[in-house]
Amino acid sequence: MEAGQLQSLPLFEGLSAGELSRVAKMFRETELLNGSSLTREGEFAYKFFVVLDGEVEVQRDFQHLATLGPGDFFGEMGLMGGERRNARILANSRCQLAWIMAWDFDTMMKRYPVVAERITAAAEERMKGLPDAE
Repeated sequence: MEAGQLQSLPLFEGLSAGELSRVAKMFRETELLNGSSLTREGEFAYKFFVVLDGEVEVQRDFQHLATLGPGDFFGEMGLMGGERRNARILANSRCQLAWIMAWDFDTMMKRYPVVAERITAAAEERMKGLPDAE
């Protein structure tokens, strides 16, 4: 993945060119077709995703929670909590996603505090919006 693909994303705002280059080397890209399922609720979490293009839908118990588009990210809650995924992700359109494995996510969180702060803040906000698990 090229650093320029991350440069315009709010998550990585403020990183130097060198830092962006190092982060970009951790990420891989994947494409999803409209209607594809990416993650399932209850699965073990082992990847973190950033939407580069297109839209994905976040569902919990088959109920719509959110629509995420370019610059949005997901998968952090399961990785940060060492838990299973609490939502299902479906492609609402053809999507281009960047992803990293859990160990690279941990490295990114440790090396780039500004990115870690943004991810942590988003996870905390998302937890507030989730219905209580039964």
